[in-house]
Amino acid sequence: MIVEGRAKIIAEGVFYNPRMKFCRDADMEIFRHLDSKSYLDALSASGIRGIRAHLEAGFDRVEFNDISSSAVKVIERNLSLNGIEAVVHNRDAASLMRERSYEHVDLDPFGSPSEFIDSACRSAKRYLSITATDTSALCGSASISGLRKYSAFAEKTEYYHEVGLRMLIGKAVREITKYDRYAEVLISWAREHYYRVHLKTGKSSRKAGKMYEKIGYILHCRKCRNRMTISVFDTPERACVCGNEFRMYGPLWLGELHRRDFVERLNKEGDTGKLFSAIENEIETITHYDIHEITKILQISPPGLDAVIERLRDEGYRASRTRFGGTSFKSDADIQTVKEIISRIPR
Repeated sequence: MIVEGRAKIIAEGVFYNPRMKFCRDADMEIFRHLDSKSYLDALSASGIRGIRAHLEAGFDRVEFNDISSSAVKVIERNLSLNGIEAVVHNRDAASLMRERSYEHVDLDPFGSPSEFIDSACRSAKRYLSITATDTSALCGSASISGLRKYSAFAEKTEYYHEVGLRMLIGKAVREITKYDRYAEVLISWAREHYYRVHLKTGKSSRKAGKMYEKIGYILHCRKCRNRMTISVFDTPERACVCGNEFRMYGPLWLGELHRRDFVERLNKEGDTGKLFSAIENEIETITHYDIHEITKILQISPPGLDAVIERLRDEGYRASRTRFGGTSFKSDADIQTVKEIISRIPR
């Protein structure tokens, strides 16, 4: 017997990842702020997320699906264990989502969600939630895999988790616009071995077209760590100011990684609250810096991160910690300015 949140489940013979409890805890707080009336747990396994959504977020019309017949039996047993009556499908998820529409579709696969994103974009009328655990394909560790699954190119950089998150969102945006539909990012994050994105969706060919104003590329210099962004409508610059050639990563999402008014409403208590607070306080820039990577280039010992952020602000720049890790920070200062300021901080 596994107890998680208000749910009790048995996971014999099906996949259950206890390391994803934090993600599901965060989801329940997020779900409580969505006005969804029909929710599909498209790749249910044990059914834990959908069961918790019913018990903790007030989702009345929850449907479950898994292609495994043995998983379906486990889901039905777990529904009975929690006193829930719900529809359970034994279908290929992509086929089911192309036939039926739901206000909220949730993709949490074992591995890559790429093969399901198109169908989910067609099915999800108001909200779409996506988990990706194939981080190597998204962050640039496996560039060819990223091209195959997400039709985007990246290499590993010091801000690789942000690249991965933006690549995942970019894939979803490009798929959803095919159906004259649009999406906005409510909240997203990277943690340990996965990326998680919650999107609000709607129907409008005009808004779908405008989505491409926030699709583009990151130009990255692997020598001096300079970076800049261009939209899909721009002509890329070939050379960095240091003389080295830029590497071009994308196409990916260059827009917001969260909607501030939505995050402000989330409960900031506990472990998930720390994540929500970090997201709320993070400034909006594309890419971020890593203090250890910069000081390695400068061949100096790293100062405290708070000292770096404070000095950047004192010099008139915006700066903050990030959702991506304890050694990273965002700033609107360029790389050369960041290097100069860090080098002047007393040790």
